[in-house]
Amino acid sequence: MTERTVYEVCDFIEKAGRTLVLGHVNPDADCLGSAFALREMINACDGRADVACDGQVPDRLSFMCDAVLTPDGADADGYDTIISVDVASPLQLGKFEALIPQIKVMIDHHASGTPFADNLIKTDASAAGEIVYRIYKELVFRGSIRRNVRVMRLLYAAIVSDCGSFKYSNTTPYTHGIAAELVANINTANDGGLDTDAICHLLFGRFTVREMTAKMIAIKNMRLYEDGRLGVVMFSRETLAENGLTESDVGNAVETPRCIDGVLVALALRQTGERTYKVSSRANAEIDCAAVCANYGGGGHVRAAGCTIEADSPEDAEKIAVDAFGKAVREYLENTPLVKARI
Repeated sequence: MTERTVYEVCDFIEKAGRTLVLGHVNPDADCLGSAFALREMINACDGRADVACDGQVPDRLSFMCDAVLTPDGADADGYDTIISVDVASPLQLGKFEALIPQIKVMIDHHASGTPFADNLIKTDASAAGEIVYRIYKELVFRGSIRRNVRVMRLLYAAIVSDCGSFKYSNTTPYTHGIAAELVANINTANDGGLDTDAICHLLFGRFTVREMTAKMIAIKNMRLYEDGRLGVVMFSRETLAENGLTESDVGNAVETPRCIDGVLVALALRQTGERTYKVSSRANAEIDCAAVCANYGGGGHVRAAGCTIEADSPEDAEKIAVDAFGKAVREYLENTPLVKARI
């Protein structure tokens, strides 16, 4: 495996031909925005690209994309090139993991992951969309593609989503600089497309009835540990089935305990099999969630990571997660005095 530069990836895209762009399982806005922006750029370079993911696109993100191929609908033999984006490890490809030998380049921004192909990985980027933005700017500079407001909208959605409306710690001055340029171009396009305020409303300002049901359940069933420093919500298969909820409906459940005053780490667990539980973790302090998740084969960012654990029951799964993250919380508190936030 070889580390690639933005310039090398641009060389590659200019000659990509028939291309399959792979995202991660259960794609989020960064994944979809980056993948479809790449599709637009490949098509503009006289290639022909499709986007594929193993998992359902949430209804709230349907405005970002059209056709997303599934493992049953993507014939790898029909493509000259395969690219992955926002995929940190082989497991995140789901059923597309078998295509790894054919992947020419992986584009990613996660600090904790397992590279599986020649790669362009920028761990200082707030989102995969930031890296794809650099590719877009270089291709425009070369004259390979023209200025494309649809690409800008996709990248704005990708970036603003993954940095939490610029409130997460992964937001940098460079992130704000990109956003300023995108906002200026998108909101003056006058082409009938969405302005940035409409994009943000679609991403953050609307919820389905099922998503609100999931939020209600999360509030009702939330438990606090470590003197209120660790907040946990659990969705068992029984709970999901009783309320007609899918994985995408509970995808943001971790934000419910995260917003509780005093919580340093928030966890959301959802049962995905007889003995398997997917864990999403978010930290409100410099607690390395990725390091904890790595012990269970997962990873991600320092303050946002995930993994899958095995347990005999939802109660046992919660105890495993609480023990692991509770230890990290205690170690943080032993070494870091808590001070009242001030400006």
